[in-house]
Amino acid sequence: MNPTFLAGLILVALSLCNTATAEVNASPYTQTRIAEIHTMDYATKTAIMSGYRYAFSGVTGYDLPKIQLYGSNFGAYELLEPGMRVRVTYRLATDARIVIELQQVHDTTPLGVPEDQ
Repeated sequence: MNPTFLAGLILVALSLCNTATAEVNASPYTQTRIAEIHTMDYATKTAIMSGYRYAFSGVTGYDLPKIQLYGSNFGAYELLEPGMRVRVTYRLATDARIVIELQQVHDTTPLGVPEDQ
């Protein structure tokens, strides 16, 4: 058997057996805030909202948050823009707040803890 072919098979087998996860150590409790988006980093899927760094990669690195645009049941991270106000539900982690759910709200919605909390 060709050694190059064998090495390729071994690499494929190792990649299929990879059990490493990108899970972060995050609080099991969620919190909700009304925040304003200041900056978006599309390469790292993070945003600065009301002075805090939020990550959109999920707790395990694979579970994406639910995102809704104002007046719609749908949305996507790529459609979010600086200046938008959002209701964000998140879990605290060491380096960022991990977004679980995000919903765009009206531009006049007061920032901070929502009134229904």
